[in-house]
Amino acid sequence: MKIVVGSLQQESNTLTSHLSSKKDFDIFRHEEMLRHISITDYFASIGVELIPTLYAHALPGGRLHEADFFTMTEELVAMIPKDGVDGIWLYLHGALEVERIGSGELALMRMIREKVGFGVPVALALDFHANNTYELMKLANVIIGYRTAPHRDMEETELRAARLLVHCIEDHLLPEPQMARANVVIPGDCVLTDESPLKEIMAEAAALEKKPGMLACSVFNGQPWVDAPNMGPSMVCIHEWNKETAALAAKRLARMFFEARHEFGFSVDACEPSKALDKAWIEKNRPVFVTDSGDNTTAGSAGDNAFLLRLIQKKGMTEVLVGGITDEPAVRRCQSLNVGDPVELDIGGTIEPVSARTHICGTLLYRGDIEGWYGENAGPCVVLRSNGIDIIVTAKRCALTKPRIFERLGLDIRGYRFVVVKLGYLYPDLAAVAARTILAFTTGSSTERLQDMGMKYIRRPMFPLDDNFLPHFD
Repeated sequence: MKIVVGSLQQESNTLTSHLSSKKDFDIFRHEEMLRHISITDYFASIGVELIPTLYAHALPGGRLHEADFFTMTEELVAMIPKDGVDGIWLYLHGALEVERIGSGELALMRMIREKVGFGVPVALALDFHANNTYELMKLANVIIGYRTAPHRDMEETELRAARLLVHCIEDHLLPEPQMARANVVIPGDCVLTDESPLKEIMAEAAALEKKPGMLACSVFNGQPWVDAPNMGPSMVCIHEWNKETAALAAKRLARMFFEARHEFGFSVDACEPSKALDKAWIEKNRPVFVTDSGDNTTAGSAGDNAFLLRLIQKKGMTEVLVGGITDEPAVRRCQSLNVGDPVELDIGGTIEPVSARTHICGTLLYRGDIEGWYGENAGPCVVLRSNGIDIIVTAKRCALTKPRIFERLGLDIRGYRFVVVKLGYLYPDLAAVAARTILAFTTGSSTERLQDMGMKYIRRPMFPLDDNFLPHFD
């Protein structure tokens, strides 16, 4: 059995002004890529001959530059043999938007089918925030997504897709996934799998998946900060042979999602920025996190807005840590300094024209590199101290999702009155140690106020922009 494996992952945010490019991706090829996916040992254990192609992964960002997209996808597809392949396994995101193209996953699948035809089963492992299309259902045979948000089951999802692909190969199946949509758009920070009402919807998906012949039932919230017709929740169900059964299951899940649209809400304190800082300031337990939700780098924002830092300065707050402001020029200016040297500069607003800048006068605490989201080297970083405020400044957009990232900078998150991070909900490692989380309704390209997004191309009617309309689930 010969199976092709590949991965191209980036979550897009079309509300940000910057484009993503190939240089934002960590890229590994051939045998080296196998160390970056989680199904190598499983395939080896059942005697599969793997044909590795390309692994390319980037932090969420703006639309991907068209030429760079085709550079990577053409390389990946060129590594796929035209004949003699039993199956193809791909780990994609599902919300990759490409300049002038639209869905990157759809464009890639078109290229693959053009090369290998429709007789080869293809399995896709996708993120919970995938924006799926109906055409994708006709190009892939297996489509499954994470069951958790915040995400804890990435490796499990990769393995589920691999096992279903092998099942299709061994039983000579070419199933066609069925999809139903709910015309509802909810901020991702309100759609958590361990909280109602999504908890009950996920339980129903698990129950439907146990029915005879059903291969998978997946619930996708979609990436809400994408201005495209395919943005929003989708339910994808796959039956071995009965498309009608799968379609009915998908519509049942979509109806549940729509009917629960008024029940989604924040599981943590969520308030205006000034009030969020005031609440954090008086909290006695530590660590306390304030999330700068409108400039959330894990949702594709630039991470360069110094608005909260400027507000903290204005309030005269001290013993505060502000994490992850993106400002390459500021980091570059500090490269010739030594720890303890005085620093005076402006930071913020180097990517997004609307982002705030603020003046810093203090000392250099740290100069080196910072760890990235997945343990990779995320590039140069400095830590500055100014009037009792410690500020992490990074040359590249970064996601501070784990206590270990702070620790490796010599920072103790429990030693501050509160910590500001460029996130929405906390990722599991931070959530596990947080005494309290407060979400600040900051402005930006990951705004929680969906009415402020200025969407032009999404489907209408769409809740909460519209309500009291008769739903249809197609």
